[in-house]
Amino acid sequence: MKLKRIAASLAALTAVLAACGSDSKDSSAGTTGSAAPTTAASTTAASTPETAAPTTGGSGSGDSIRLWLNGGDTPDEFVNYAITEFNKIHPDVKVNFERQQWTGIVEKLTTALSSSDSPDVVELGNTQAQAFEAAGALQDLTAKKADLGGDDLLQSLVEAGTYDGKFYGLPYYAGARVIIYRKDLFEKSGIEIPTTIDEMLAAGEKLKADNAATPNFSGIYLPGKNWFAALPHIWLAGGDIATQENGKWVGKLSSDESVKGLTQLQEFITKTSGAPKDGDDSKDYLAFCNGEVGMMPAPGWKPGQITNKDDGCPDMEANIGVFAMPGDTAGTTAPAFLGGSNLAISAKSAHQDLAYDLLKILASPGYQKQFAAQGTIPALKSLLADVSGSEGAIAQAKAALNSRFVPSSENWAAVEASNILPDMVVAISGGADVKTEAAKADAAIEEILNG
Repeated sequence: MKLKRIAASLAALTAVLAACGSDSKDSSAGTTGSAAPTTAASTTAASTPETAAPTTGGSGSGDSIRLWLNGGDTPDEFVNYAITEFNKIHPDVKVNFERQQWTGIVEKLTTALSSSDSPDVVELGNTQAQAFEAAGALQDLTAKKADLGGDDLLQSLVEAGTYDGKFYGLPYYAGARVIIYRKDLFEKSGIEIPTTIDEMLAAGEKLKADNAATPNFSGIYLPGKNWFAALPHIWLAGGDIATQENGKWVGKLSSDESVKGLTQLQEFITKTSGAPKDGDDSKDYLAFCNGEVGMMPAPGWKPGQITNKDDGCPDMEANIGVFAMPGDTAGTTAPAFLGGSNLAISAKSAHQDLAYDLLKILASPGYQKQFAAQGTIPALKSLLADVSGSEGAIAQAKAALNSRFVPSSENWAAVEASNILPDMVVAISGGADVKTEAAKADAAIEEILNG
């Protein structure tokens, strides 16, 4: 019952959660169809490498375990690698792989993890994880954390996988929020990639001034409802959204540190942005295509959305640049919010030891380096330097070295559903007093998190 109650609050955020779980993808990700459990027979029936399903190992005389992965970010060849490695240890155990859709995954996991026939290893979007951890649906991995990567694991995904001081969700892969910019406009204005937050503000002001003839132009595109854009400023100043004190959640947006960060955000909006103060970032790629943007904070998959052939601008591709948002001093980065996934073992798994052996393989350098090679942020910080591919992929890897997460509470989804943070940033964008608006947000957040 607790799992169903908590998942009900997540259901209101199905689209948001799917996006968070898919933050490293391009705009078409998350639509992969759900596959039936793979068997040796179905594998041999596949006709091409593109449609071939991962093989399952074992002779069929022993146990079998089920692996659920979501969307299309884990190619079949990655799964084949994991199964092959697993069957070196357990040659008589089948791994039945099932590819799920991100859309509707909360409801599907709620049902599956409550069942006596639960899948053994499952993938969850990082903003979904706490609800299932709090509900007792996942196996406690605290004693095994060091063997799964320990301090080498991406911090923000560790936070997502941790509830009430216990570790349940293993980081799997991620995508970071970065800064997208127009290379041609930078060159025209004589601007180098900013190395500090102050340089970024100055670059945004110059871009806005140099392109004043373009209606609604933004040196830095910052629509009011894009509360994710506020987080690096808050964290860089040493602030936070909320923290636990003596068993209670305490809002921290009105702390001196957070107010400093939000005041800096307000300055950025006032001096550099021509975006709607009550708008969101859902159509920011259209503003970019319309020539109205010099820079904008965005998920790492944003260039793919900008250049999509349906309503984007493919001819803009050569002018799209990406860099990690800089910190206070040259060579540092501002804390970045990571979207991504965690892996967990179902508390109802009948094969806990086998599931853990598979989990170790999915966390291993040999497996994770495949993500780095395809330009996806791996779960291990030691492999971030190996991320290859596009300029955006490399920028995301740099940003991921310094990452943070939202408060680790099963009630966080309700905070997002209540639009507390967008409402606060919209008010600040319009010139409202930062301390007053932050205090209002703190009170609302505390009521929900402690409810």
